[in-house]
Amino acid sequence: MKKFIYLLIASALFVSSCEEDVVIYDTANGQAIAQIINGAEQTLPVPDTGDTAIIEVGVTTVSDVDRTISVSVDPSSTADPSEYDIDQASLVIPAGSFVGEIRVNANFNAIPETGLTSLVLNLDNVQGADNLEGVLSHKINFFRFCPFTNGANFLGEYQLETQVLGIFNTPTLTDGVVNITQGATVADRQFTVAAYPAFGAFTPFTFSFSLICGEVVVSAVDNINVGCGGANAVGPSSVNVSTYNSGDDSELIINFVDDTRDQCGWGAPEVQIKLTKL
Repeated sequence: MKKFIYLLIASALFVSSCEEDVVIYDTANGQAIAQIINGAEQTLPVPDTGDTAIIEVGVTTVSDVDRTISVSVDPSSTADPSEYDIDQASLVIPAGSFVGEIRVNANFNAIPETGLTSLVLNLDNVQGADNLEGVLSHKINFFRFCPFTNGANFLGEYQLETQVLGIFNTPTLTDGVVNITQGATVADRQFTVAAYPAFGAFTPFTFSFSLICGEVVVSAVDNINVGCGGANAVGPSSVNVSTYNSGDDSELIINFVDDTRDQCGWGAPEVQIKLTKL
């Protein structure tokens, strides 16, 4: 079975197969083959002003009239419809062109504060196309993000110091040097640290947080590898939301909740740590 790679070059299309034969299509009157031409996936960091993802659809022939593109949302999508808007006016390959751009506008306010959501669009039809071949689905991953400024990146070695104690009036996390690395997206940060140093040497866990447009959003961790009658959990504070300066990564103050399930009977205290860049 032949595998074709389609390249549009000026007014000619060359199709090369694994058998090294070459076919030159008549771009005005030849077979019209359509597909998505800018890959199967992209990730879109969405600032508070919103942003737009572009999906390019190509066809191997040219036409003197606009050709309508038909798409559908795949059931595997996790993004809520409120998170995006498909520009209906963009669902077209303009007259005289081989390529059309589908524009998907992302809504910052509807996207969850942390993590990724995804929209998967299937290419169902291009008006006048004889066949759909090649890449026929495209996945857009959305996440909230406000760019850092002045060279700040919130990465590297930081000195961790406990500011407010946790259960049993002891530190929840071990004071010392931690290495902050990037998580799943450019807004996510994480470091490994051991919990409850006052009670022994325990296996470190990953403490994660996201830097979302001025707020530090702590991720819930269900198992910090030690606890009272089972693994304790930590999570975000609902009363003491941490903030950060996007242009200054020299220090981070992070508030979170220790023992969120109150397994130790200490009332799930509010904890605070300070991270100072070294």
